[in-house]
Amino acid sequence: MKNLKISLVCFLIISCSEKRTSENQDYSNLTFSLDTVMVDPGDDFLYLRDNLWLSNISTDGTYLYNFNRNDAVLEKIDLDNLTLVNKIQFEKEGPNGIGTFISNFSGTSEGHIMMWSYGLSSIFDQNAKLIKNLNFDKIAEVELKQSGAYPMELFECPNDPNRFLSLFLQWQERKYFLLDVDTKNETYRKIELPELDKMDAYSAELTYDGQFVGAMGTGAFGMGTEDKIVVTNLVYNEGYIYDFSADSLIFKSWDGPLTGVKKTYLPPKQIEMQSTQQWEVSKLIDEDINYGSMLWDYENQRYLRLSVKQKFGEEKLESGAFKPIGAEIFLSIFDKDFNLVAESLVPDLNKRPDKHFVKDGQIWIFENIDDELAFLRLKVE
Repeated sequence: MKNLKISLVCFLIISCSEKRTSENQDYSNLTFSLDTVMVDPGDDFLYLRDNLWLSNISTDGTYLYNFNRNDAVLEKIDLDNLTLVNKIQFEKEGPNGIGTFISNFSGTSEGHIMMWSYGLSSIFDQNAKLIKNLNFDKIAEVELKQSGAYPMELFECPNDPNRFLSLFLQWQERKYFLLDVDTKNETYRKIELPELDKMDAYSAELTYDGQFVGAMGTGAFGMGTEDKIVVTNLVYNEGYIYDFSADSLIFKSWDGPLTGVKKTYLPPKQIEMQSTQQWEVSKLIDEDINYGSMLWDYENQRYLRLSVKQKFGEEKLESGAFKPIGAEIFLSIFDKDFNLVAESLVPDLNKRPDKHFVKDGQIWIFENIDDELAFLRLKVE
């Protein structure tokens, strides 16, 4: 196993003019340590083509599940021993079928696998056998099928095995909402997220021969903890917090000393993909701040977030996009009540982090080293 230790010390930049502390930690300075570990797949190979795009950590932090969408295989990786445990073969068709495409998946509190996509909202066991069909499309047919809403995330309720919340995006209107579904009684409640509507000002529509084919510049993402769902976005330094125990939805906004309150660059409203304009606009979007998803650090009872400003030269990739030459990575630390308590540049990270998560109080960042699975582990004290 490769194990490289690099110690870094930097001064804290506080999120306001006064020193602020959480209940258990003093943020008067920060110490970063960074090491690299390799995963041993044995005689097998791991699927790295998608840079762990479809992957998720188990609820207890022991395993990483990585989905090979070409072969419908779920790779189970032991993060404590850094080894491949096994591969779980899913079926695309039949009574246990998941279809040809999944939006995403997650591990459940009981160690099962929950998968979702258009027409799919189901729980499977560790042998890829269907345990429960949540029937979202049937229960909320009007909200989903008729609007073409896309399921982005799916969360189980901590105290009710029949209740699930899902984050959806309506593509055409570019509106996000939560759906609270009771699978036993086959009822649902729609929870609007109106503050996300203002992201539309930062969205650039992509057209091909004058026809709408997509958009870029914005995006929202959800993250679940033991009793909360946190929905944040790329554009604004803010988020929705849904509390399962209180059945409440609150909205928070932050002003970071390094990350500010929002993006500054406003892209054009429409871009023709047959022109080179999309690459110029994409470069300007990525050079601006892009806020990351919240990560729950259970060990230290705090939330962590990595945000990015990329750097580009004049060289272009084969696709036509500008080649990145570096990045500034900012770490924001929030206490358990979502107060911003610290923000700092991470000096030894210099490229946009791919898949990352928190385990044992450290941020694990995916790294492909000579086509082998590795992780940079960033410890913050």
